[in-house]
Amino acid sequence: MKCKKIEKLLLRSFDDLLKDEEKENLESHLRSCLLCQAKRKEYETILGLLRKEEDSEPNPYFLERIQTKIKEREKDAVWTSVKQWSIRAVPISLLLVLLLAMVIILFSPPKSQELSQSEVLLLRNLNPLQETTTLLEEEKVENKNMMLIFTAMEEKNDIRRYFP
Repeated sequence: MKCKKIEKLLLRSFDDLLKDEEKENLESHLRSCLLCQAKRKEYETILGLLRKEEDSEPNPYFLERIQTKIKEREKDAVWTSVKQWSIRAVPISLLLVLLLAMVIILFSPPKSQELSQSEVLLLRNLNPLQETTTLLEEEKVENKNMMLIFTAMEEKNDIRRYFP
C-alpha cells in the first residue's frame, strides 16, 4: 500500500474506526516503512498532549453573556428576515403596479368625444366649404332683407318729416 492511504488508516485507527483487515494492512506496512512509523509517533505525541489538558472552567458569568448574545442574535435574525422580505417585496409590488396600470390602460373603454361640425361633415362625405358658402349666402340674403326693412323705415320717417 501507498503511504498516503496508510496515513489515512493511521488517523482512523486512533478513533478505533478500522476493520480487522485494515488493521492488519496498517500493521504490516508500519513494520516495513520507517516514515510511517515516525508519523505514527508524531500523531501519538500530539494526541497525548491534547488528552493531558484538563477541561478548564468557564469564566464567571460566561453563561449569562452567551445567553444575552443569543437573544440579541434572535432579535437581529427577525429584523434581517423582515429586511430580506421587504427587499424582495418592493420589486414585486412595483411590477404589480405596472401590470395593473397596463391593464387599466388597455382595457379601459374609449372616451366618447363630440365631433365638430366640420368633422361631422367629413364623416358624411360632404364638403365643409360648400356648407359654409351656403351659410354665408344665407347671411347675405338676411343682410339684404334687413337693408330693405331699414330703407323702408327711413322712407316712412322721411314722409313724416315733410308732413307734420
